[in-house]
Amino acid sequence: MKPIYAAMCAAGLLLAACAQQEEPTPVYMQPNFDKAGNANCDAGYALITTDTGSLACAPAS
Repeated sequence: MKPIYAAMCAAGLLLAACAQQEEPTPVYMQPNFDKAGNANCDAGYALITTDTGSLACAPAS
């Protein structure tokens, strides 16, 4: 490989590594509702309220 191509590849990789990364958007599961309208989540998930005020299930930490 010619040195100019190697230098261009290295510069491209450096720019890609330094590029501004976007914050990941969390993905929530929908809760299960019983007959009385109470929300609950599957095992391993916790019931939360999102910024918009809706209920969701997030992985328990």
